[in-house]
Amino acid sequence: MKVTSNFAGCAAGSAVACKKLANKLANKLAKLTQHIRLSVFIVLLLQSNVSQAASRWSMVYVYEKPDGSHLMTSSRLKHTKYRLVKTYKTRKVQKKVAHKGLRAKPLHSVCNKERMRVRADKYRRPIEVYSRIYGVDESLVHSIIKNESCYQVKAKSPVGAIGLMQLMPATAKDMMISNPWDPEQNIQGGVRYIAEMLKEFNGDLKLAVAAYNAGPGNVHKHNGVPPFRETRTYVKRVIADYQRLSTQYASLLE
Repeated sequence: MKVTSNFAGCAAGSAVACKKLANKLANKLAKLTQHIRLSVFIVLLLQSNVSQAASRWSMVYVYEKPDGSHLMTSSRLKHTKYRLVKTYKTRKVQKKVAHKGLRAKPLHSVCNKERMRVRADKYRRPIEVYSRIYGVDESLVHSIIKNESCYQVKAKSPVGAIGLMQLMPATAKDMMISNPWDPEQNIQGGVRYIAEMLKEFNGDLKLAVAAYNAGPGNVHKHNGVPPFRETRTYVKRVIADYQRLSTQYASLLE
């Protein structure tokens, strides 16, 4: 071997030659060790990135029951009579602790105004149609959607609220919505729900909006807007946006 012959030459030569050979071998070993460490680091980094990327997504499975109704779940069912009709891939949302009965909302600051305007124009027609059907001011619907999801169709809260108007599955079922992930159905269910809240609270806008956020039970329980910071902030923002949009719309008619 080459190394053996080099050492044989070293044994036959001077001490200086041996020292140079030893230094040369030490440098090669140091470089080899550095390359191995770098390779291991890169492999671990890639594994970490793949793991993190996978953990940011979750699957939603939609099953059709024998009676025609639908069931949505985050886990695939085995040995069931239900028929799998659709699957969705959604981004996981960082969990936050919320008061019982409340639906966690996206932060108000994450709404990109330019992107939101583009998305709002896309759904302007169904919002107009269902607002007329259920007798709700479409400016109020736009205000709710802005604060609920920033017009993001695939928005999902940690507690399961879905889509543009963040319908809870139970609420969607009550509103006769079979697929709350469908934007138009989501708008229909949300508009119908806020219409029912306005009717239940005799047209009181603050109470109806509070009920949309925290549930009508909490509004009745506290005989007014519940003392939850999220709900109070939500009511203020929705009403402020509603008043601003209503004023803009009225100025267009003058």
